[in-house]
Amino acid sequence: MTAADGGPHLGLVVEGPGDANALPLLLRRFMEARADYRDLLGKPVRCNGRDKALVPRGIESYVSVAAARPGCRAVLVVLDSEGDAVCRLGPSLLERVQKNTRLPVAVSLADRCWEDWLYASIETLEIGNGLKCSEESGGTGVIKRALLPGKYVKPTWQPRLTVRVDINLAAGRSRSLARMLQCFTSLIENIAHSA
Repeated sequence: MTAADGGPHLGLVVEGPGDANALPLLLRRFMEARADYRDLLGKPVRCNGRDKALVPRGIESYVSVAAARPGCRAVLVVLDSEGDAVCRLGPSLLERVQKNTRLPVAVSLADRCWEDWLYASIETLEIGNGLKCSEESGGTGVIKRALLPGKYVKPTWQPRLTVRVDINLAAGRSRSLARMLQCFTSLIENIAHSA
């Protein structure tokens, strides 16, 4: 469920259609595990590719769209790092967007990609036999091989696999996922106090 039109909510900015479907599922499951059933998530604004977010005035415009929606109280941006240094790219993007809104904003980057967050709970995804998480492997390749002869199509598989993730297990193995959930928690607490 999405927050009611004009109701207090967290604006979401994501990379593409797979993330637009998967992120709300992940965040709702995380909230439900904490017995929080409020509808606080806005409809995600899609960048339609990380590169479009990184260009000058790119991320700024997507955050502005999310922040301008009636009832938006804060914005969470979730993108893939794709190998870029998270500790540099994240703060750089945050500095850019904070110049365009007075709302609290958090920029959270999946260390490499969303599939690495999925991979951090590979045992629970119900794909392949006997797959185990290993720090040496990247999530995308393992997931694609496990789905053969089928094809990994992000808009379909990202949400489908996200609902199977053991969030505590995955966050314990992925610092970037744990960091994103901390940012999310902080932002929704802020919404609760501003509503």
